[in-house]
Amino acid sequence: MSIYSLFNNIYDPTPLFGGRSVYVISDSELARYKRAQTESEITELERLIDGHKQSIERLETTVNKLRDSLALPEAETPEAA
Repeated sequence: MSIYSLFNNIYDPTPLFGGRSVYVISDSELARYKRAQTESEITELERLIDGHKQSIERLETTVNKLRDSLALPEAETPEAA
């Protein structure tokens, strides 16, 4: 018994298996593919690192501004004698 929907191809000999494809490539092609994937991952990680560095710089700037705002009132208040 097969279950069909409007999205199934009625002529598909393997309707329940999703018709997955298998590709056969040489070892050198696999090495090139893996190298390209690794380079792509490195590029993405470097982009994330740069974004985090910018976030850290903004956070450090905010912390320094807050510290400066804390220091200003102390400098302006007269010391008790």
